[in-house]
Amino acid sequence: MLYIVNKNNDVLVDCIERASNDDVILLVENAIYSAIEAGSSVVFDKNIPVYALEPDMKARGIGRKQSHDFIQYVDYEGFVELVEKNNPVRSYF
Repeated sequence: MLYIVNKNNDVLVDCIERASNDDVILLVENAIYSAIEAGSSVVFDKNIPVYALEPDMKARGIGRKQSHDFIQYVDYEGFVELVEKNNPVRSYF
């Protein structure tokens, strides 16, 4: 399952609690801030692949160097590929 998350608060924590190792999390919009927040690596310690939409990072002035090492980056084409490869898709908004 692909979880698309756009908030970096309790919604994200709930998503992580529900996700399993077979799932994928994609951070978009304000969830991008989770890529740099202190302690996020503890939250993402379940070995679930985590992606961030790079255009949303750029729009918020966040670069890869500010992000955690476990975050992978995708552009819009990569977003579409994640959707195609990880069905079903669940949005956490």
